[in-house]
Amino acid sequence: MFKYFAFFLFFFGCFFAQAQQEVSLPMMLDIPNSVRFNPAWTTGYKWTVSLPSISQNFSSNGPSVDQLFEDNGNGNYILHVDQAVAQLKEDNLISNITKIEVLGLSHQWKKSFFHINFGVRTNVGVSFKKALAELAAFGNGPYVGQTLEIGPSIDAQAFTEIGVGYSHQIGSLRVGATVKFLNGLASATTTKSKISVYTDPEYYQLTATSDYELQSSSFISLDSLGKINLSPENFTPQMALKNGGTAFDLGLDYKITDRLSVSASAIDLGSILWKENAQTLTSKGSFTYDGLAADGGLSAIDSTSLTDLVDSVQNIFNFSQKTGEFKTPLARKFTVGARYQMAKTTLSGILDVSSAGEKMRPSFALGARTYVAKWIALGGVVSYKNEEIDHLGLNATFKLGPIQLYLLTDNALSYIFPTSANDLHFRAGLNLVFGKINEDKTKEILAPHL
Repeated sequence: MFKYFAFFLFFFGCFFAQAQQEVSLPMMLDIPNSVRFNPAWTTGYKWTVSLPSISQNFSSNGPSVDQLFEDNGNGNYILHVDQAVAQLKEDNLISNITKIEVLGLSHQWKKSFFHINFGVRTNVGVSFKKALAELAAFGNGPYVGQTLEIGPSIDAQAFTEIGVGYSHQIGSLRVGATVKFLNGLASATTTKSKISVYTDPEYYQLTATSDYELQSSSFISLDSLGKINLSPENFTPQMALKNGGTAFDLGLDYKITDRLSVSASAIDLGSILWKENAQTLTSKGSFTYDGLAADGGLSAIDSTSLTDLVDSVQNIFNFSQKTGEFKTPLARKFTVGARYQMAKTTLSGILDVSSAGEKMRPSFALGARTYVAKWIALGGVVSYKNEEIDHLGLNATFKLGPIQLYLLTDNALSYIFPTSANDLHFRAGLNLVFGKINEDKTKEILAPHL
């Protein structure tokens, strides 16, 4: 049963849902889960219990569904290859983070705050060149005498984490740290992604030069670039325990005045050592091939053309396989922020820089949140995220006795106009909170309740 649950979590994170950087939850400090973004923060409650929650985050800097598909007038949409390829950027990135927090616990006393959590995470980043899509769609005929850089890269990891954190107040400064114990479920990571192709103008021969390396572990194995094996039936808890790692979160929060505070954090500084079924697929050197669809001009990409392309690439690059452990870093996150507390309203700003594959992606957000009643808080966030500035986030918290329910999205417009969105996000969770602490820090966070 466990092996199929783990398999489901990995593919739910990779393919079912969508998004990357979160900007709303770091502005909701009375939610216990916000401490995952800065271990120096506190909840303002003596005890909290975080029940199962989920966060899903997908983003792409490429074209939206509206740009990829064309309405034929009969209510059906068809893929227009020329238009789809033209809409791509030179470097295209698709990224996804799924977080399932199974259980969390925190306790605050005097100037100290302790917290622990257990969860499952999936981080996926895939990047590819526009030239790769052009080669797949049109063949190498249109690019005679040209050198195309086409190397794709992937950074996919699924793992469990147990986090143990502590923070302490020193005057106006609170500092905190969390150590995370990691166990890898599955991994597929590109460490080298250099591939270029040149088409001879006289004989249409394609000369490819590569320095490419792809590593995999656990129930994912690679016989070749065109044959990926998935074996969830072989997955066991003992397999995950063999893929161990550690990571650290560091944070600080400084109170400038009674109303104004600033913060900074570095999240997921660490790595996982993959040992179980660990292998590396490598291609290095120069190779020659007769060509790919040299006449070009394909009107559609179907399963046959994709299969032919994979077979051709496999023949060209002559991939070799070896076994052996390897290490992968986590997707790192660095943030700085500020907040201003009024009677029942908090104004916040945050700058976030997160890694996705080989890229570092910035985002910036401004938000406001207010308690309209003692049991309900509503907030809104505007942000620059995923290379666009049209994100409008909404969030709500409902507190009935010790029960705290929260719902939020960083991009509410994506659910109103889904076919034009390239960024989707939601988070939902349930907590139990007990006891308010009458300290200055708590008054800032929970002013509406005191």
